Amino acid sequence: MKFRQKLYFGLVLLFMGNLAFGQDSKTEWTLEECVSYAWENNLTIRNNQLTQLQNEIAVKQSKFARLPNLSAGGSVGKSFGRTIDPVSNSFLSQDILTSGLSASSNVTLYQGGILLNTIKQNELNLQASEFDLQKAKNDIGLTVATNFLNVLLNREQLENAKFQLEVTKNQLERTKKLVAAGSLPLTNELDLESQNASNEVQVVNAENNLNLAMLNLKQSMQMPADETLNIVAPELAVDDVAMSLETPSNVYEVAVENQPEVKSADLGIKSNDLAEKIARGAFLPSLSVSGSISTNYSDRARQLQGSQLVNIPARDIGFVQGTGDRVFVDASQETVPVFSDSYSTIDQFNDNLGQSVRVNLSVPIFSRLSNTSNLQRAKINKQRAEITAQNVKNQLRQSIETAYNNALASLKSYEATGKRVTALEESFRATEQRYNVGDVNFVDYQVASNNLFAARTDLVRAKYEYIFRVKILDFYLGNPITLD
Repeated sequence: MKFRQKLYFGLVLLFMGNLAFGQDSKTEWTLEECVSYAWENNLTIRNNQLTQLQNEIAVKQSKFARLPNLSAGGSVGKSFGRTIDPVSNSFLSQDILTSGLSASSNVTLYQGGILLNTIKQNELNLQASEFDLQKAKNDIGLTVATNFLNVLLNREQLENAKFQLEVTKNQLERTKKLVAAGSLPLTNELDLESQNASNEVQVVNAENNLNLAMLNLKQSMQMPADETLNIVAPELAVDDVAMSLETPSNVYEVAVENQPEVKSADLGIKSNDLAEKIARGAFLPSLSVSGSISTNYSDRARQLQGSQLVNIPARDIGFVQGTGDRVFVDASQETVPVFSDSYSTIDQFNDNLGQSVRVNLSVPIFSRLSNTSNLQRAKINKQRAEITAQNVKNQLRQSIETAYNNALASLKSYEATGKRVTALEESFRATEQRYNVGDVNFVDYQVASNNLFAARTDLVRAKYEYIFRVKILDFYLGNPITLD
């Protein structure tokens, strides 16, 4: 019994350990994992995937439109009173049970190139939807990357605020001892108490900013806010992120060849060009071939088996007016058809089978301005597509130029701020030493401390601004956004 208990508890502990490991293994997220999660859960991407699926169906349907169609049908009915027998076409005053089968087919031989151009247009629309899906993924990836870097920025800002608070606390403890020993006045301690409270507020604000940045990241990933998300990233340094030596024009030349929104816009022009050809095809004649087959059945129908001679006896047919003499018809013979007592359904379907083949030619003469209006609208849509494509390229060029200038500006700002931080650190160290011996008042000490904190904050912001802008330029050059 003891062995079983030990075995049971051992298995439980093993299961709980595996469960805990499984939970912990997903508590750390890289940038790539965050982007993949966003792609899987974003509704815009799902909607683009459905659009792509619709275009795939449209391509398949337009290809099958070149094949013959086929339809079949049947009917069963009963007629009452005087009616026409569908088999013999004779009038009857009896109840008739009838049925029929039919099938028809039609194939278009020529329709002004509409069928072929429709296939090409749908294939272009499918390719465009694939690029639109890629564009949606790129947009989501950029948004997630921006929020991811923003979290890293606010995390370092929080560490900076905590460091500043720790420095103030250490100075406060030192000042308390000096005040207790009578070396410094009490006002120094009170001033540092105020500075310490201000630094605590800065830490709280930095924590709030970090929480807000984390919330924005989760929302861009479509992740619930109450789920644990601990992001990890390699140590980022400006020296490790080299800015491309390409000029904005060179970056644009590369981007215009690989960015999906540009490819989609160019395909839109080609698609609308085919739409114009389709509209022109409506002015041309169309040629098609159709065929049909049908048969029917009637429960009153009888099968003709032959004929026979029937003797007709002499009969009185009237009298001569005036004399009153009777008029007789001599006896004779007459040939009459002989029908079977029954006529099976299979036999009737075989005997009543009818077939037809037709060649159909349709020449448009007057469409009440419908075809002309469709052609004019197609031309307008093509011009709109050309404008849209040029607008996409203009926006891409402007985005690249802006990213390039911002990257240069942020790099210069980082270098200048780095020098400023170095100078302020030396200035604060000297001011702190002079403050400890009473040569500098608290106002000068506080100014030096706040200037150093602000400079460090600006340095971190300039660092991530530069990293983000460089990553944007790399993205336009066709490289994936990664922090490796």
